[in-house]
Amino acid sequence: MTIWSGPVRRLCVAATLLLQAHPGSAGETAAPAAGAPAEQGGGSFVETFNTLSDRRWYISDGWANGDWQGCMWSKQRVRIAKPGELTLALANIAYKERPFSCAEIQTHERYGYGTYEVRMRPGAGSGMVSAFFTYNGPENGDRRTNDEIDFEFLGKDTGKVQLNYFVGGVGGHDSFDPLGFDAATATADYALEWLPDRLRWYVNGRLLREVRAAPDRPLPSHPGKIMLSVWSGQGQDFASWLGPTVYPGRPVTALFERVAFTRMGDPCGFKESIVCR
Repeated sequence: MTIWSGPVRRLCVAATLLLQAHPGSAGETAAPAAGAPAEQGGGSFVETFNTLSDRRWYISDGWANGDWQGCMWSKQRVRIAKPGELTLALANIAYKERPFSCAEIQTHERYGYGTYEVRMRPGAGSGMVSAFFTYNGPENGDRRTNDEIDFEFLGKDTGKVQLNYFVGGVGGHDSFDPLGFDAATATADYALEWLPDRLRWYVNGRLLREVRAAPDRPLPSHPGKIMLSVWSGQGQDFASWLGPTVYPGRPVTALFERVAFTRMGDPCGFKESIVCR
């Protein structure tokens, strides 16, 4: 099995770059087959990161997703800082052929329609990205199922969040939405409602964006893994998007206190959830 992380499609579509697949986990649990509707995704859960269970999470290590990625995934950049706090970091510690090492974790299971919630604080720094997203990619054996829904925090401007989605690997649905605060200095709650006919993104319970399905505007429909990451870009194409990579003199760290998924129709799993409203 191979695993491709979220931003791969951006240049597949925009610049037709040839990307590098990378090995996955030999112990991954069974997932819905290619073409499976999103109703067939995994069940509800609440993760508070007292530990990092290898039954739920896979830690990416030893590869980069393509030449455009300026860092190598490293399990050394993933840690539970203290019970209830997961940190993913990018550091100027070279790993293999890349000058930086960075961090990504992903669920073994794939999840479909429902509500995705994270309590997090992204890192700041030009050229850096902190991300929370769902992704279904070529590891399913059918490239047409490249579906993705994103929260991406660009370290060059953490007063905004980039919201996007991909259907069959086709994106171009980006928006850059003001948050009203600096996300890199405040832990906040972000939520995504993924329903058959609409997508809704929230910040601290406030609706930030809604997209409704239409005949000429299909929405993602295949279960995807939940992905958390911090990484840097390289090359001119990515510099135009992320800004030039400038290491700020200390590790760029994204903090995660909670990740939750509530399957469509299930009751809310924690009192702060938007599903409880």
